[in-house]
Amino acid sequence: MRHTPCVAALLVAALFALPAPAFAQLDNPSWGISVGFAPLWKVPDQLRTVLGADTLDIRGREFRVGLIRGTTLGGEWGVSLVHKRLANDSKVAVRQSNDVISVVTNDAEMLGFEVHRFFPFVRIRRAQIGVNVGGGLAEMRGFVTGSVQSAGGTAISAPIGFSELFTLAGTNLSVMPLARVEIAGAGLIGDRVKVRVGGGFNMPGIQVASVSVSWLMGRD
Repeated sequence: MRHTPCVAALLVAALFALPAPAFAQLDNPSWGISVGFAPLWKVPDQLRTVLGADTLDIRGREFRVGLIRGTTLGGEWGVSLVHKRLANDSKVAVRQSNDVISVVTNDAEMLGFEVHRFFPFVRIRRAQIGVNVGGGLAEMRGFVTGSVQSAGGTAISAPIGFSELFTLAGTNLSVMPLARVEIAGAGLIGDRVKVRVGGGFNMPGIQVASVSVSWLMGRD
């Protein structure tokens, strides 16, 4: 029995050393579909000073679905429909002279598209570690409530369109650029399903974690 640890170690080493012909046959570029979800993205509070805001609390969640092309044991690229929903109590407050201008989201969202590319730089059998980068554009939709609190105590509040928020600030902006840079780990489940978990920069904020599931259809 004293040789059992040595035998077990040799068996584990042999499993990693053995070829995997079944997966090698599948490791050809093919088309597939992907769905993903980020339960929380948030604009960093550190930007409050940069933007000169008294209050900066913008957060939301994200859902995406798209078409991909990649390999089971390698990387992928794809195009996705992205929906970012802002939490209803997200708030921005900026002081101008003696007035405080604040905006609270009520029914605001961003809907657009994103092109991404996943680059794995470490592969251990069924697992990968890599970088997921992407970019795109999203239309700002829905409404927010803007209010002005004057030094005299008078308050004015009114609903405005989400995209009109930037018009009030002197910027004509109807779409929001999207950008993504994540460190991600992926694992192969079965022959064609890959689950990837990542976290990092997700403009207009950062996210602690996002989860995506990809299904590759096999050889073209």
